[in-house]
Amino acid sequence: MKQKTVFLSCLAMTLLSQTLVCKAAASPLLVTQAVQQSSKTFPKVSGKIFDNAGESIIGASVVVKGTSKGSVTDLDGNYTLTDVPQGATLVISYVGYKSQEVIANATSLKNIILLEDSKTLNELVVIGYGTQRKADLTGSVANVDATKLNTQSNSTIGQALQGKIAGVDIVSQGGQPGSGSRIMVRGIGTLNNASPLYIVDGMYMSGIDHINPSDIQSIDVLKDASSAAIYGSRAANGVVIITTKSGSNTEGVPTINVTANVGVNTPAKYLDLLNASDWAAVTTESRAASGLKPLDMALDLASKEDNDWQDIMFNPALMQNYNLSVQGGGKYTTYYNSFGYTNQDGVLKGTNFQRYTMQSKVDYKKGIVNLGTNIILEYDKDKPLFSAIRGGMVGHTLLSVPTLSRYDSSRVGGYGGLYGDVVNLRNPLGTCDDNVLGRKSDNAKVYANVYFSIEPIKGLKYKMNFTPDFQFYRYNEKTGLYDFGLDKNGITQNTERQSRTRNLLMEHLLTFDKQFGAHKISLLAGYSYQDTKYRYLSGWGQGMLTGIWELDAAASGLGTSGNSYRSVLTSILGRIFYSYQDRYLITMTMRRDGSSKFAKGNRYGNFPSVSVGWNIAEEKFVKDHVEWLDQLKLRAGYGELGNQEISDYQYSSTVTTGINYPNGNGELLQGAFPKNFANPDIKWESTSMTNVGIDLIALNNRLSLTMDYYVKNTKDILLSVPIPISTGGANDPVKNAGKIRNKGFEFNLGWNDRLDKDFSYSVNAIGSFNTNEVVAMGSESQSITGGTIHGGTYTTKTLAGYPIAGFWLIPCDGYFNSQADVQAHSKDGKLIQPSAEPGDIRFKDMNNDGTINDEDRVYSGSPFPKFTYSLNGSVNYKNFDFSFTIQGVIGNKIYNATRLELEDVTRGTNYLSTVLDHWTESNHNAKTPRLVWNDPNRNARSESDRFLEKGDYLRLRTVQLGYTLPENCLLGFFQKSRVYVSVDNLFTITGYTGYSPDVNSSSVYQRGFDEFIYPANRTFMFGVNLTF
Repeated sequence: MKQKTVFLSCLAMTLLSQTLVCKAAASPLLVTQAVQQSSKTFPKVSGKIFDNAGESIIGASVVVKGTSKGSVTDLDGNYTLTDVPQGATLVISYVGYKSQEVIANATSLKNIILLEDSKTLNELVVIGYGTQRKADLTGSVANVDATKLNTQSNSTIGQALQGKIAGVDIVSQGGQPGSGSRIMVRGIGTLNNASPLYIVDGMYMSGIDHINPSDIQSIDVLKDASSAAIYGSRAANGVVIITTKSGSNTEGVPTINVTANVGVNTPAKYLDLLNASDWAAVTTESRAASGLKPLDMALDLASKEDNDWQDIMFNPALMQNYNLSVQGGGKYTTYYNSFGYTNQDGVLKGTNFQRYTMQSKVDYKKGIVNLGTNIILEYDKDKPLFSAIRGGMVGHTLLSVPTLSRYDSSRVGGYGGLYGDVVNLRNPLGTCDDNVLGRKSDNAKVYANVYFSIEPIKGLKYKMNFTPDFQFYRYNEKTGLYDFGLDKNGITQNTERQSRTRNLLMEHLLTFDKQFGAHKISLLAGYSYQDTKYRYLSGWGQGMLTGIWELDAAASGLGTSGNSYRSVLTSILGRIFYSYQDRYLITMTMRRDGSSKFAKGNRYGNFPSVSVGWNIAEEKFVKDHVEWLDQLKLRAGYGELGNQEISDYQYSSTVTTGINYPNGNGELLQGAFPKNFANPDIKWESTSMTNVGIDLIALNNRLSLTMDYYVKNTKDILLSVPIPISTGGANDPVKNAGKIRNKGFEFNLGWNDRLDKDFSYSVNAIGSFNTNEVVAMGSESQSITGGTIHGGTYTTKTLAGYPIAGFWLIPCDGYFNSQADVQAHSKDGKLIQPSAEPGDIRFKDMNNDGTINDEDRVYSGSPFPKFTYSLNGSVNYKNFDFSFTIQGVIGNKIYNATRLELEDVTRGTNYLSTVLDHWTESNHNAKTPRLVWNDPNRNARSESDRFLEKGDYLRLRTVQLGYTLPENCLLGFFQKSRVYVSVDNLFTITGYTGYSPDVNSSSVYQRGFDEFIYPANRTFMFGVNLTF
C-alpha cells in the first residue's frame, strides 16, 4: 500500500511538471516567473557611492535594471534596496557622471566610484543672469567650488581665493584684524576704481570680505568682456559671482552643520632693531660727525630702561571662528539658515575685529511657480589702527627709542615721555589706551532679495528680483589728556562720523531655452533699475569733562558737517546663445545703460559682445580616432564695457554765493562764483577686450588645461586735468582723456587621479602674465604722482608710455670712497655733489646737467608683477586629507619707506640694525653710508632708488591636514565628523627686507609702497566640522 502511494505521488508530480512545461512553451512570461520564483532573493542590498575625489555622492540613482524598483543615495552616499534577485543588474547614475552597472551578488556590495562624464560636460557654471554648461561656454569664466577653497581656516573669502584662479590678482592689505584683500582681474583697466563687480546670489555688493566663508557654495569669475558685457558699465574690471549654499529636500529632517576653529596669529617676521646701547652709540657717533653733543636720552643708560618696543607691542594673538548652519526642506520648500561669529585680536596691541553674520534663504517651488527670499545680515565692530603721521601705531612702535620709559605716574595719562632732541612721538602703550587715544568703528549691512518666477510654457520663464540693501557706518575717535613729553594734550576732544547708504535694485528677466534636435537656443531679455542714496554726517567738539564723551558736553570747538548724494542707473539687456550639435557655439550680448552721473547728452552707453566656440572633440574625425581626448574647445570673443566709477555731479559746477564785486562807483555788488569747475561733456569710460582661449580635458578626465590670451584697451578714462590757477577754481575738472592697454596670457594646468579606492590626489599649476601701459594722458606732459612720503615727496608717477604708478627715482651709484672720488664726480669742472664727503652716496646725473635734482628721476620699475603663479595640491588616503597652496610673484618692485625711516640717522628715533654696518675708512662695502646727523649730501633722500627693492617672493600660503572619523566612531549621533589643523604663511622666500612683500593699498598709486604696513600674520589653526 505504501509503495502504491509513493508511485501515485511520483506519477502526479510527473504529469504536473509536463503540464507546466507545455504551458510555458505557449507563454514565455510563465517561464520567467517560474525561474524567478525558483531563484534566490536578497532581502536587502546596500552599498556606497563616491566620486573620483573620494567624496560621497548625494542623490545618485540606483535602479534594478528592467524594473522600476530603485533608491537614491543619502547624505553619506549610502543606498539600500530590498528584495533584490540574486544576480540582478543594478544601474547607478548621476547627472554629470558616467553610469555604471554592477551585479547584485551579495547583500553588501563594494564601494562604487562614478567618473565624471567629461564628454557631456553637464557641470553648470554661473554666468550673468543664469547658468550654463561648461561645454557651452564661449567666454573666459573661471569656477572654484567650496571644496577647493579651504574656507574653514580663512576669515575672509579673499584670503581663501589667493592662488586659486588664473588672471585674478589677490593681494592682502596687511595683517590688521578685519583687513580684506584687494582683487584685480586681468590688471588695472582704469585710473579710478579698479575693483571688480561683486554679486552674491544676485545682490550687488561693494566687497565680499564681510561674507561668511562657510556659506560659500561656489565662486565664478567672468574675466573677459564677452562674458561680462551683460553687466555693461559695471563690469569693466571683471565680475566675481558668489553662490551661497541652499537647502535641499531632506524629507523634513534638518541637517545641522557646526564648524569651529581656534588659532593663534603671530607676526610672520620681526625687524631687527637696535637695543639701548647700540642706539646710543649710533646716535652719538652721528651727532659727533656734525659737531653735536650726544642726545640726553642716550646718556646714563644704567638709569634708563632698555625697551624692545617691537617685542612689547607685537605679540601672538587669538583668532576664533564659529559657524552654525541648518538646512533642509520638503517636497516644495527648502531652507538654509546660518550664523557666524569671528573674533580676531591683532598681533599689535590695541587692535581687534569682531564680526557677526546671519543668512536666511527660503525657496518654494510648486508646478510652474518658484519664489523665495534671501537675507544676509552682517555686523562688525573694529578697534582700528591709531592713524597719525610717521606711520601711525606701527610707525610709532618701530621708531620709539629704547630708552623711552613704559610708564611714568608723574605724567598726565601715566605713560613715559620723550625729551631732548628727539622726534616727538607718542608712547606706543598710550596709543592703545582707550582713555587716552580711543577709537572704534561699527558697521552694519543688510542685504535682501525677494524673487518670483513663473514658467507658463516649458522653457519660457519670467523672473522678478527685488533687492534692497542698507549700510550703516559709524566711527568715533576720542582724545584724552596726556603728557608724552614732547607731545602733550591739555584738552579733551571727540569726533564722530556716520554714513548711511540705501540701495534699491529691481530686475525683470525673461528667458527662453529650447532644443530642436541638433539645434539649441537660449534667449535672455531684461530690464534693471538701481537707485542709490548716500548720507554723511560728522560732528566734533572739545573740552568735555573727563569720562564724558557726548558732543553736547563740549565746552568749545563744536562743529558739524554733512553731505548727501543720489545716483540712478537704468539698463536694458539681452543675450542670444546658439549651439549646433554641441560643436559650434555662438553667444551675443547687448546692454544699454543710462547713468545720472553724466549730463543728458552723454547719459547712455551701449555695450555689445560676441563670442564663438568650437568643440573639436565632438567632431567625428576626432571622436573616432582620438580616444584619449575627452574635450578640446577653441574660444574667441570680443566685447565692450563701460565704467562710471566717479563721484556724482562731476558734470555740474558748484557755485559759491555771497561774493562781493566792485561796480566801479565805489560800491559793492553781491554775486556768485563757480567754486568747483565741471565738465558737462564727460561720458563713459570705454573698455574693449579681445580674448582667445582653449579648453582641453584628456585621459579620462585626469588631465585638464585652460589657456587664454587677451588684449584689453581702455579709452576715455576720466581724469582730473589741470587748469591754470588764474581761473580761480578750487579744483581741476574731470575730462575723458586717458588710455590704458593691458595684455596678458594665463593658464591653468591640472592633473587628478585615483589609484585605488583609498588613495587619490590632484595638483594644478596656475600662471598669469600681464603687462600694462598708459597709452595717453590728458596732455602730453600730464602725470599723476603717488607713493608719497609724509614729507610730501612722491615716488611713483603715472604718465603716457609707461606702466601705471611706476617708480620714478634717482639712481644710486655706490659710495664715494675717497675725496678723489668726490672730485671726479663733476661736470665742466664743477662738482655735481658739492656737499659730499667720503662715505656719502653717489647719485647719477641722468640728464647730465651737473646737478642732482628731480630732473634726474628715471623709470625704475613697476609695483605690478610681470608673472604671478601658484601650485595647489591635495592628497586623500582613507580618512586622511592633505592640501597645500604655494603662491608667488615675479618682476615687481617695492619702495621700502619703512627702511627709509629706520635708516635715517639724522633724527632721534630708533634704527634698523643695518646702520651698525655703516661706511668707515676700513669698511667700504657697508650696507649703509657714513653716520652724520645733518646729512649735507642728503643720503636719505626719498626720491632716490636706495630704498627700492625687488618684490619677488614664493610663499607656502596654506597647508592643511584633516581626518574624517570613521562611521563606527560617530556613535550614531553624528553623520560626519572631521578635525583638521592648518598653517597659513608658514614661510616666505624673498629678498625683500620689510615685513612682507605682499604690499598693497586701496589706491592704485600706492601699490608697492610700504610705509609701516601692518605685519603679515602666520596663523596656526585647529578646527572641527560636525554634521548632525
